[in-house]
Amino acid sequence: MSKNQLVSKKSCRDTILDTILSKPTTFMKLVSESGCATETVEKYVTLHLNENKIQQKKGKFRILYSPNLELEELEFYQLMLNPTIKSVLLVLLKSKPLSQIELVAITDKSNPSISRALKTLFDKKIIKRNYNAPYSTYEIIHKSKLHSLLEATIPDIANNFESFDLCYPKPSVFLSIYN
Repeated sequence: MSKNQLVSKKSCRDTILDTILSKPTTFMKLVSESGCATETVEKYVTLHLNENKIQQKKGKFRILYSPNLELEELEFYQLMLNPTIKSVLLVLLKSKPLSQIELVAITDKSNPSISRALKTLFDKKIIKRNYNAPYSTYEIIHKSKLHSLLEATIPDIANNFESFDLCYPKPSVFLSIYN
């Protein structure tokens, strides 16, 4: 093995650990961000897990995270992996209370999808429902708390939140950084 190959392996190992410790991430996002081969990422993730430097949560997505991450932050990150929930939360963070129909129009998501997202967010006590006959509006209960959760889990969104805009006439919820 050449010296360059050793440096490259060390670089991947450090990059993978630094990335996971800085913010929670999915395995596939880690592969993409690290620039290392999937097999290499798997090797170092397993090594870091065995050394208890990182932790993982398996579900629909394999989430890798720092052992110092709070459970609430991990659950929030997992919630934000759903693109409709992410859209609804970002729109509600940026706006006044909105109705379900307004959220459908702004996010360009289907009505059933928005309905499921609102139910999930309501059940987790992240949003509240305001009854205004004949319709309801939804708003985030603790905006500052959600901002701090974004900073801890998805710093790219938190650091560029002011750039996020509800555009007209064709609403565009995400800039390229939000994908």
